[in-house]
Amino acid sequence: MTPKGEDLLRHWQFTDFKLERPKKWDRKWRVIIFDIPEKKRRIRDQVRTLFKSAGFYLLQDSVWVYPYDCEDVLTLLKSDLGVGKNILYLIVDEIENDKHLRESFDLI
Repeated sequence: MTPKGEDLLRHWQFTDFKLERPKKWDRKWRVIIFDIPEKKRRIRDQVRTLFKSAGFYLLQDSVWVYPYDCEDVLTLLKSDLGVGKNILYLIVDEIENDKHLRESFDLI
């Protein structure tokens, strides 16, 4: 497959990507921060598309939040796209004023 074809296939996979939600929330937030340079703009756009389609919440520019474990997916994403050093995965106990986040994910 050509590089352009691989990019198109990857885009289709990312736009239809969904994560399974566990039945119970562990009350921890997963915060993903990324800083992918302009020279990798296409990859940066693919990462955004994946996060949007998977249901992540955009907290600030390049800062996304998700209430469930997604470390395995992020590990694969980092290695597949070669951006391991550009994405930081945090597991936090609390986010200030998170009511809007809990509402967004139907956790109230």
